[in-house]
Amino acid sequence: MKKVSLFIVIFMLLLMILTLITGCENNETTTDPNEILLTTSDEVNLTAGYYETNTGNHAVLLLHMLGKDRHEYDSLIPTIMQNSYSVLALDFRGHGNSDLNYTTFTDADWQNLVLDVEEGIDFLESKGYTEITVIGASIGANAALKQAIQDPRIDNLILISPGEDYHGLKTLDYAQFYNKPIVVVAAMDDKDAAVAATKIYNAVKTENKELKMYPTGGHGTALLTSQEGFSAMIGTWLHNWY
Repeated sequence: MKKVSLFIVIFMLLLMILTLITGCENNETTTDPNEILLTTSDEVNLTAGYYETNTGNHAVLLLHMLGKDRHEYDSLIPTIMQNSYSVLALDFRGHGNSDLNYTTFTDADWQNLVLDVEEGIDFLESKGYTEITVIGASIGANAALKQAIQDPRIDNLILISPGEDYHGLKTLDYAQFYNKPIVVVAAMDDKDAAVAATKIYNAVKTENKELKMYPTGGHGTALLTSQEGFSAMIGTWLHNWY
């Protein structure tokens, strides 16, 4: 009986060691080496993915849709980097692994998305980037435009499926004050965004603007998968700006 008990103890110890080793290996596999932590001016911690090219002073800030996270842009990031841009993809407050819970947000809370955009720009500036493009989808597009009119460090915008009013972020209140390069994108089967995109395009005070309207494709980052060549088109736009 003693030999059997000793065998069981040894077996259990070996099993525990194997479990610990496997757990360590899994942690190494799932750790994102590009993930960083940022803290906004109102002390909200944001997770983000930072992808550095080391090939120039251009960078892109990516802003996702409501209820999504930065990984919505995973398929686009390689195209951006191929055009010599570094990339910072944010998880907005309340989304992904960032602080707070967006399902409890009031309209006042949604206004604070611009602080997340500001923190993203601060980070890119601290890394030495002097030419910054912001790409936003849906409510991310609205936040991008609102911050751009008050932040001279933002050099141009790509707005995908912006809205006239997403939780109090009203683009037409400030589109008329934007005067830098901009591309506005929407799909006709996303009626509200198509109308808003057209109004924003007409309102901005710049000649360096483009309106891209797809017949179909859905809302926001859905266009990255529904429209073949859309990612490549974004790459071309970025390449032609500089």
